[in-house]
Amino acid sequence: MINEPNEMTFDSKKFSMILYGSPGVGKTTLALSAPDPVLIDFDRGISRIKAEHRRLAKAVITLDTYEEVLKDIESPVVAAAQTIVIDTGGSFVTFLQDWAMRSNPSVNRQKNGAISLKGFGAVKSEFIRFTGYVKDVLNKNVIYVFHTEEKTDKDGNTQQRLMCEGAAKNIVWTPCDFGGYIQMIGQERRIFFSPEQEFFAKGCHGITGNYPIPALGPNVPNDFLTRIFDKAKANIAEETAEYIPLKEKYDAAIAKGKEIVAGITDVETANAAMPQISSIEHALTSKKEIGVMFNARIRELGLFFDSVLKKYTPAPKED
Repeated sequence: MINEPNEMTFDSKKFSMILYGSPGVGKTTLALSAPDPVLIDFDRGISRIKAEHRRLAKAVITLDTYEEVLKDIESPVVAAAQTIVIDTGGSFVTFLQDWAMRSNPSVNRQKNGAISLKGFGAVKSEFIRFTGYVKDVLNKNVIYVFHTEEKTDKDGNTQQRLMCEGAAKNIVWTPCDFGGYIQMIGQERRIFFSPEQEFFAKGCHGITGNYPIPALGPNVPNDFLTRIFDKAKANIAEETAEYIPLKEKYDAAIAKGKEIVAGITDVETANAAMPQISSIEHALTSKKEIGVMFNARIRELGLFFDSVLKKYTPAPKED
């Protein structure tokens, strides 16, 4: 489908997200605040969520193998959902390792029963493929919930990192739009979308900094991430609306620049072109691009800019 930029809307835009924090901070409950969620319970921890919050899930998928997930996500229940919650991402990676070693044991499994380097490659590829399939093909938000573990860097600083086996923790950030670190500050829960020394976080589409997470109660709906996603979509739409007139101005500038550069055939037309190019109303990167076109044409003609006369002359002849 071909759309004009001013005809595009982002009401159906989907996002991928990592939520992580210490045990008991309310990660899964927060994940279920996304629109119409289905929870895939890799961690077998659904019972730890309060019953009133469990009811927010359209369905809960329990499993013994990764293959069951691939089958269940094609179900009508998932088709009717807007969000897939992976709880937890660390357990998901463990299931993927088991799947990779069973699928191709001669390549992905070492003799001692551990996963091989090629097996880790298969896990990485499948993690990225699965995220892309859920988000782009099934058109769902996808949220990975992770526990944290404390690490100490070489300077003795404590850092919070995803609890995830081995090198697999380095792959999970790649396909995700947002990374939210949840932390208790006094009696208030806050989620951070901008990194700090203690933890990594990731924001986009105007969602940066940190936000207070409302304490849930009878009159406080669990819709925090729904509102975050709506805000991101509104920011995208606003950016697009601001970009359209700039793009039109850019297109006009580039067209004018190409016309002027095409008319440069000698010293006289090169010098005449300079004030014409200076008078162009630029937008976005048009000034730089037209400058590149102009300089390329000058080099092609072998012209030389005389800094004293402030104009182009034929290049000096070699003796």
